[in-house]
This record gives sequence, C-alpha cells and structure tokens, in this order.
Amino acid sequence: MREAISIAVKKATSLDDVKYSLFDVFKGFKKQGFDRIGYVSGTITSDGEANIPKNIERLTKFTDHVRTIYIFPIFSATDVFDEILFARLFAAGFRNKDWMVFWKEVLGAKEKFVTDIFMTPKWEKSRGATDEHKTAKKMKITINYIEYEL
Repeated sequence: MREAISIAVKKATSLDDVKYSLFDVFKGFKKQGFDRIGYVSGTITSDGEANIPKNIERLTKFTDHVRTIYIFPIFSATDVFDEILFARLFAAGFRNKDWMVFWKEVLGAKEKFVTDIFMTPKWEKSRGATDEHKTAKKMKITINYIEYEL
C-alpha cells in the first residue's frame, strides 16, 4: 500500500489533493476485493520538534509490524507524507489545524474506506491521535490497541 499511496500523492499541492488521491487508492483496493483497510495512528509531533524523526521512524516500524499480522491493506501518515510533500504543503500555508481536519475527513469519509484503526502506545499524548480515536469511535471503526513497544 505504501508504494501505491506514494505514487498517488506525489504531485499533490493541497491536502484536498492528498485526500482525494488516497480515496482513489482505497477505491482501487476495494476493487481488488479488499473489504478492510487499516490505519495506524500514533504520536509524531507531540514530543516536540526534536523528536519528530524518531517518532516517524517509530510509527513506520509499527505500521510495518501491523502489516505482518493482517492480510488487508494498512497505512499510516508516514506512508502518505514524505519530507518533500510535507515541505510543499507547509510552504503552501497548511498548518497543524489543517492536518487534524484532513485526518478527520479521511477517517470519516462517507464511503467508510478505513475499517480498522491501530492505536500505538502513548497515543493518548498526541492531540492528533486522540482526535483520530474520537473520529474512529464516531464512525464505528474497529479500534485495535497496541499495548507493547517494538
């Protein structure tokens, strides 16, 4: 799934572009017969700017780990936003509040693409992950709690 997402969002210039590109990827997986899509949620910025690289690496490891357990497509923010795309969107004026709205719209899509969410340890310390958890509850997305560190 990582490669499909990376290709789809490569030329995005707005969060709406990213969102609709993701939806196209999700539709493609649904056409392939997948009835479940998972999203891995966790901390990225909540520990401070100095810890962002470490948190990105941690979330990537959790995403890769979850993929070894389940047979349906699974993704996380680290699959969607690489440094180049993030810099382009930041330069275009997108800020923290925009990201929270973005993830709420992805998880809350009327098509209900995302069926499962995986909450990594310490997710409660992240404002974004906490908001994603609330959206998952509201949308009746299956919530899986990862209770161990990798």
